[in-house]
Amino acid sequence: MKSYLLALSVAVFPAAIFAQPADPCAGLAGPALAQCRGDQQKLQQQQLEQQQQQLQQQQERQNQLAEQQRQMQQQLESMRQQNQLLQQQLEHDKSLVQSVRASTTGESKAPELKSWKSENPWFGTDFAKTQLAMRYARQLQREQPDLVGRPFLDALTAKVNDTFGASN
Repeated sequence: MKSYLLALSVAVFPAAIFAQPADPCAGLAGPALAQCRGDQQKLQQQQLEQQQQQLQQQQERQNQLAEQQRQMQQQLESMRQQNQLLQQQLEHDKSLVQSVRASTTGESKAPELKSWKSENPWFGTDFAKTQLAMRYARQLQREQPDLVGRPFLDALTAKVNDTFGASN
């Protein structure tokens, strides 16, 4: 039993030593103890300040990341809106092309359109002139809905010639 108690005490004693942090001021007395305790408090204060600085830096980084994420979300939303506007414009342009074709490609109007296209070879080949003609066609349809056929096409030609000059 003595050997059992001896073995138990030998096993428990080192565990107790390692479980508790060693006191660097142990064994000191008087002014040396006071100096050691003061140094320990300064060291603990410095460690605490370092931890606070690190925490503050982490919070600043998190704030920066949150701001970057917010900006990216704003940019993404802006891009979505721009994409939506472009899609709407494309659909509008397609409907305009269809309406111009519909107003100029009727059975009785086909010869008018063919002769107009032969007189205006820029239509469909010169992007700027064609776009201007299409935009002006929209405007004319709103302002003068009764203007159709050759007079409508001649008005488009006049607008393009006024803007770009009379060279076909």
